[in-house]
Amino acid sequence: MSYHVGLDVSLDSVSICVVDQEGSVFREGKTGCDPGEVLRFLESCNVPLKRVGLEAGNLSIWLYHGLLAAGLPVMCIETRHAAAALKAQNIKTDRNDARGLAQIMRTGWFRAVHVKSHASQKLRVLLQSRRCLLDKRLDIERQIRGTLKTFGMKTGVVTSATYESRIRELIMNDTELQTFLEALLLTRRYMSEQCLKMDKMIIAIGKNSEVCRRLMTIPGVGVLTALSFMTAVDIPERFRKSRNVGVALGLTPRKYASGEVDYDGHITKCGDFMARNHLFEAAKSLMCRVQKWNALKAWGMRIAKRSSMKNACVAVARKLAVIMHRMWIDGTEFQWTAEPAVAA
Repeated sequence: MSYHVGLDVSLDSVSICVVDQEGSVFREGKTGCDPGEVLRFLESCNVPLKRVGLEAGNLSIWLYHGLLAAGLPVMCIETRHAAAALKAQNIKTDRNDARGLAQIMRTGWFRAVHVKSHASQKLRVLLQSRRCLLDKRLDIERQIRGTLKTFGMKTGVVTSATYESRIRELIMNDTELQTFLEALLLTRRYMSEQCLKMDKMIIAIGKNSEVCRRLMTIPGVGVLTALSFMTAVDIPERFRKSRNVGVALGLTPRKYASGEVDYDGHITKCGDFMARNHLFEAAKSLMCRVQKWNALKAWGMRIAKRSSMKNACVAVARKLAVIMHRMWIDGTEFQWTAEPAVAA
């Protein structure tokens, strides 16, 4: 007889439920949120485990790698599938959620999600930290702009390099505003310096990566897009077909077909937000800023002509994901024309 395990993970504890193949609860308990404690609990059950499932989340990554290293058949469940199944419960508790996850693992009604490697996770820390600093710097700039508008001071069009000098020029005759805004200006300057350091680290990582350099041969694709895509895909072999990458990144339209109703909606926007966002920006750059003509841009322009530029950029972003995956697998560079080059 095989047994299945559901793990409901919280910040300080893990609720565990073990069920047999008939669905009867074999053993329940709660341990600390640590792979070692969970492993000791499961080993004490002394039964063959067929599946060990936990819902995808921040702490799930740490537990997943720890249990996988111990040889357990552990897998992460897609959060939407788990939420849909657990919603049928009238009473929500950690114990009931663990029971529900165990039943999901027993029935097989779930979608396993890929858990990224430690190398990809660490690189994403750098990319996300840079994005966080940029967002906070923009918040500070908007706060200062809005404050000065109250006194009729208009910042006008400025660059990131000339922003601080322009603000100081506006408030040079008001000592109170200088005192009140000094902390924001100094914080913004420090954030800009740290963002510049992170940019240099990202560029260095991109230069040292053969795959990243290869992906950057695509017009419109820079180091941020290449690294975001690489960390999102992590292991290219896990996609049997390159066209599935666009689906995994949420760049394909929703589908609703029931009875006599049948229509396509907006893109699903599931999967990795950072990679999807950078792919769209790369597609927009290819369509609007790259001057050299290529087959991909021509294809996008035909879509824009019969639909809209925004829809064309989304379609090109999906096509970019497919092309980048195939280039990663094949070890080839970007092909500018539809026909392969012929040696003279």
